[in-house]
Amino acid sequence: MRLFAWPLLLGLLLSVTSASAERTHVVGDGHTLGKIAKRYHVSIEAICNANDIKRNESIKAGQKLVIPDAGDEDGSRARASHQHEQQAKSLPEAAPKSSGAPANDGMQVLAVPGYGNAYYYEPTGPGRLALRPVIMYLHGRGGHPEADCKRWAPVARQLGWLVCPSGPGAMGTGRGWNNNWATAHRIAMGALSTLRTKFGRRVQVYGNTLIGFSEGAYAAMNVGVREPRAFNRWLILAANSTYWGAPGQEHLTDVRGRVRKVYLITGEQDEVVEGTRTVREILRKAEVSTRITTPSDMGHEVDLNDKRELYRAALVWLNQG
Repeated sequence: MRLFAWPLLLGLLLSVTSASAERTHVVGDGHTLGKIAKRYHVSIEAICNANDIKRNESIKAGQKLVIPDAGDEDGSRARASHQHEQQAKSLPEAAPKSSGAPANDGMQVLAVPGYGNAYYYEPTGPGRLALRPVIMYLHGRGGHPEADCKRWAPVARQLGWLVCPSGPGAMGTGRGWNNNWATAHRIAMGALSTLRTKFGRRVQVYGNTLIGFSEGAYAAMNVGVREPRAFNRWLILAANSTYWGAPGQEHLTDVRGRVRKVYLITGEQDEVVEGTRTVREILRKAEVSTRITTPSDMGHEVDLNDKRELYRAALVWLNQG
């Protein structure tokens, strides 16, 4: 019996290629949704939801399946992140630069010790050489921090420094946070500290703004409740109440009055929109000044092309008072 089972087990193990860090499983001969779910300790329903397939749908050898993390019980986070990754792959890759070398549009590279590169822009406009706040963008799973920073620059630079750290995990051609807010915490604070060391009192240490999208929203919400002095204003895109978990909500209660403002933007067609509304209620109970916008024509996305003014208005509101 053991000899019979071993080839199948070996096939399952071999089907997890170097992309296993991306939680992707390549279906092999004899694989079923039940066996795959058991292999990764997740439910069949979570796998089906993550891949937009039905429980009774046939799977074929060679087919790639996104595997949700254990904490993603219904697979919704994996599905949303995979959709964003597919969108991100269509972005053009920027040419590599040496550390600290400015791009033609003014983007520069900041080496965060132990955590790779962050991309940043200096402030523009009046007072740009004085003390200015930091706006830090945490990308979604499969995101491209360099390309994302270019997209956010026209929206954010007049309000302060724009800093876009890189997630630690390789996700296709992009980066991810490995569903690890603790690492995201260290990277965010490391980027802020490194920027301050480089530019001194031109960089504001307290009262800054965090932007997070999708997996970056999960990271930003957890970093924000643990660093309410450094980041007391948040723009959370596609927020979900499950991103906090009980410990995060406990921290929010502990820092009552120190988180100043939160703006939530989630597309009405995004499957996490109800979770975003729950986040609004949690924030309001914690007496955090909160606004929410749910555009009817948006899904799980950041639409900086057609809705640039929406994001800019959100940042302006966050930075007032």
